[in-house]
Amino acid sequence: MQTRIQQLHSLLLSGACLAAAATAASLASPGLGAQVLEEVIVTARKRTEAMQDVPVSVTAFTGNQLRNAGVTNLKDLGLQTPGLQIDQSSAAQIWIRGIGQRDDGSRVDAPVGVYIDGLYIPRKDGQLLDLLDVQSVQVLRGPQGTLFGKNTTAGAIVLTTNGPEAEFGGFVDARLGNYDRQDLKATVNVPLVGDTLLSKVTLGSISRDGYQKNVTTGQREASEDRKSAALQLRWLPGDSFSLDALAYYGDTDEVQPATNCRFMVGSSYQGEDSLFGNRIFPGDLIPVDAYNNDATPVRDGFIAQSKVFGDACARSRALDDDYRTTSEHRINFKLENLLLGLTVEWEISEDLSFKSITGYGDQEKSGNFGNPDNEVTELVISSRYRAGSTSSDRKHISQELQLNGTAFDDRFTYTAGLFAMNEDIDDGTDTSSSAPSGSILFVPNPIMLFNDPSGERQTYELENTTFAAFFQGSYDLTDNLELTAGLRWTSEKREQSVDLEFLDVNAFRDVAFDAIAGVPGILPLQDLGIGIITDLDALMAADIFSLIADQFPRDAHGQFVYDLIPAEQLVPDIEDDVDETWTEVTPMVSLAYQLPDTLLADTGVDSAMLYLTYGEGFKSGTFEPIGVDGQATVEPELVANYEFGFKLDFMGSRMRLNGAIFRTNFDDMQLRQVLLDSGGTPRVVLNNASKTRIVGGELEWSWAASDSLLLLATASYNDYKYLDFEETQFSTRALFAQQPLPVVDRSDEPFAEVPELTYSLAIQYTWESSWGTFVPRADYSYVDDIFMGLDAGSGQNRGQSTFDDFGLLNLRLGWQSPDARFEGALYVANATDELYYMGAAAVADSTGAFQTTSGPPRMYGLEFRYNFF
Repeated sequence: MQTRIQQLHSLLLSGACLAAAATAASLASPGLGAQVLEEVIVTARKRTEAMQDVPVSVTAFTGNQLRNAGVTNLKDLGLQTPGLQIDQSSAAQIWIRGIGQRDDGSRVDAPVGVYIDGLYIPRKDGQLLDLLDVQSVQVLRGPQGTLFGKNTTAGAIVLTTNGPEAEFGGFVDARLGNYDRQDLKATVNVPLVGDTLLSKVTLGSISRDGYQKNVTTGQREASEDRKSAALQLRWLPGDSFSLDALAYYGDTDEVQPATNCRFMVGSSYQGEDSLFGNRIFPGDLIPVDAYNNDATPVRDGFIAQSKVFGDACARSRALDDDYRTTSEHRINFKLENLLLGLTVEWEISEDLSFKSITGYGDQEKSGNFGNPDNEVTELVISSRYRAGSTSSDRKHISQELQLNGTAFDDRFTYTAGLFAMNEDIDDGTDTSSSAPSGSILFVPNPIMLFNDPSGERQTYELENTTFAAFFQGSYDLTDNLELTAGLRWTSEKREQSVDLEFLDVNAFRDVAFDAIAGVPGILPLQDLGIGIITDLDALMAADIFSLIADQFPRDAHGQFVYDLIPAEQLVPDIEDDVDETWTEVTPMVSLAYQLPDTLLADTGVDSAMLYLTYGEGFKSGTFEPIGVDGQATVEPELVANYEFGFKLDFMGSRMRLNGAIFRTNFDDMQLRQVLLDSGGTPRVVLNNASKTRIVGGELEWSWAASDSLLLLATASYNDYKYLDFEETQFSTRALFAQQPLPVVDRSDEPFAEVPELTYSLAIQYTWESSWGTFVPRADYSYVDDIFMGLDAGSGQNRGQSTFDDFGLLNLRLGWQSPDARFEGALYVANATDELYYMGAAAVADSTGAFQTTSGPPRMYGLEFRYNFF
């Protein structure tokens, strides 16, 4: 093993391997006789190494490979990388090996760390930096705490940009396509002082019309509109010292993909309908039987669920195939993103180097983003949205120090580091509102219960402080056996304050009961919030909830405006300010064995490496407001990962097979759930599932079948299981009877948002001609069924809560001129125009609506690049 590393260092010094840095699988350059797969260079362990020698599950791509595959954004990587899933939305929803986070808010740390030139990007909204000139992308699977500044439980995505060069040059990229696709990127290297002070400027714009149309608001949804500028400086005063500076600014103003509604039937406890389905809304003229638990109402003349809500949901679903939506909300996603970085590297000696990475970020996120419409219909029934111009303002500063060195005649290689980060977040205000509604109860005579609507504002401020120290070292026990061990100490402090305003129930009832004064068929009892029904037919014909709704004003989003009062007036001892510090020590150990050539002789295997790894990960706890119950503590998430991997080269290095099998155990896994607060209001909150495990594996195969033909295949399979997960479930009957909610076992549910099986196939051919080099390529990606449930009822009704499997075919024909100055491509993404879904959620117990978000339809166009040098 040591001999191969020394040879690799010699190649690096000669510059022969620099162009192949982080190559996943590609043909060696022409003119070398028999073509082989290039030696892959990665920096997964903070040093340059051959990927086949690194005992880490990692997939890597160069900038050229990303272009050949048509990958222009992090979102596209999920279809090329086993075990990686990234949703096609405005924010980066990233999962690795089924570990991710559905939450877009600032209160939750991401389990996948994203780094650009060593800088950690803490919030998912700022992780889609798609306009920089990327040299390589590495996807590391499993906990990565002992080598990276921030603790992560799922893995890391490491982006390395092409830095400034000593020669003047650059390129201009353009892309045109359907849906008025218009992209432009230009970068230029400008040496300022010889080869000592170098600079690089990159400007870019991405623009595309939305592929969805909202028939209620007229808005085009699922659009793209991002502009950015980056300045990079490199100072090289001597052979042993370098300073790199990065300034990036991005401005996003687009409309994220919207959702459609699928109505859920009998989706709550023991076949009951959802809380919303059991209600009577404005416009309902037929009484709803809130007590039935099958498709047939118990009482004659009643219906099982609200006809108004059910019909609206059906109208939404009927438009799904045509990429049309019906929500009453206009939505948009705005983000101003400033990122500054300063990296200093000092080669202290041949055996020791020092690196300092300083980062600063300033983000302002605004607009009515996310999925604000809880039932996703054109009706104003229930929403959680951003009213007015409230924004989420985030600032962070980070500092990482590293020592990288070797000892004992280069048999021992190590990295030691310190990391600190502070985030100051003014998260803005969320507003909740819902329509007036009621429910018919029999006790034993019929009464109308007037449900108190949602009326709430929540304003958050947070400060997050992280300190960490980490160490990892690798020792060559023999020429073929390497032992690696590492340790991380992490301290995470969370401080959070929230100002809460709740519905003024008395003020609401004054208006509501005045509106129904004199209505036939009911005897109102305002103090109790009910009315005794004397003539049900007359009462339903009066449509009393429309009468009530007409008395309340609407805001600019069309939502009901109610009088609110500070939370302290309702709950004097509610906790507004909370803080806590969590500290954890997480180790890792790995044993790697490079099979000797004597053992591989006559086997057809050129090289083989086997490894065993144990690693732990830690994700900070946080606090979650639960209505009138104040801020609840969400405990940290702890992960233990066991992994066996192999890396094999065959057929004179023309074929490669890498793989890993693993088991990941969780304690207190953080996930979104739906709970009732003490006031009886449903809340979508972050909570802990006690014990969870994932067992799975990945395979990556590549074959240079000829001098021109490259075949690629990947596969990932994950078996998810909750080992201990009990939760209360909503029940209309229990609520009406004022009984405790039932406790159900959710341990048989699949994980949400992640498929069990994915695979991809690719074929690429390189054809040299007098007209230049042509590279046709086809990529096919398959994604298994995806369960999208958020609550217990969804898990009990998987047939109503699951997306069908799908396959996507992408086609591309690339071309490069003989002098490499001109490049072009024709591309078709989703060539078969497959209708598939991603994101959103099924909420069976409360709203009874499965929110579905359709993925992009067929996209096609052409690309052009001019390289000047």
